[in-house]
Amino acid sequence: MKKLLSLLFCVALALSANAQKTYAIITGVSNYEGDDHDLAQSSKDAKSIAALYKEKDASVTLFTSKYATRDNIIAQIRKVAKVATASDRVVFSYSGHGAPNILCTYTTGNMKMLSYAELFKELNKCLTKDIVVYIDACFSGSAASSAVGTKALPVEMNWRNMVKSNPRYILFLSSRESETSAESGLIGAGFFTRALIKGLRGKSDVNADRNVTVMELFRYIYKDVLLHSDKKQHPQLVAPKTLHDTVLMKW
Repeated sequence: MKKLLSLLFCVALALSANAQKTYAIITGVSNYEGDDHDLAQSSKDAKSIAALYKEKDASVTLFTSKYATRDNIIAQIRKVAKVATASDRVVFSYSGHGAPNILCTYTTGNMKMLSYAELFKELNKCLTKDIVVYIDACFSGSAASSAVGTKALPVEMNWRNMVKSNPRYILFLSSRESETSAESGLIGAGFFTRALIKGLRGKSDVNADRNVTVMELFRYIYKDVLLHSDKKQHPQLVAPKTLHDTVLMKW
């Protein structure tokens, strides 16, 4: 009996050691410097996503408004890259203003905003089995066709090339590259983030197996956002077909 218990303990220990851990970096900016460009729901959206991942025992870092700066985000991704293993998952989420090829992170003084090229360059340092990205921002579809060049990420290494050459990214974008992304005081969230959270909590689970897969979530988000935006906002998915059945969350 003692030998059996010892064996079971060793098996459990081995399974625990190989268990997937999720590192979630959740960001949102409602209050920008000054009052002209403030948003009502973005920080709330980020807090809601962070709360959901905390419920699932993820290691969560939350940056909102003045803390959601380019430098803070890059520094946290680098911290995660040092500890995340090949069996783990990294989740990055952003809610706030966006411009073509850029996330409008909080800035003041000489601070810079975070470009998609910089974001992907940093995320690519994480040696995890997959990387999930949620972007709720205007023109977020530009992440899928961005050709912004830097010394570290040359112009030809755009998002599509990165997915093709390193197929572990799952990118959910709130709108096409020519569209804005809306929020609503009535629902108390961005259309995209509201659909995302409902979907991850099980609304998207069409086969009722209590697992939310990439395609289940995307199809749910797409229909929900299209309905509530009067077909003005079209969410986008960028992910290799090999990851379409990947389970994003159990509920």
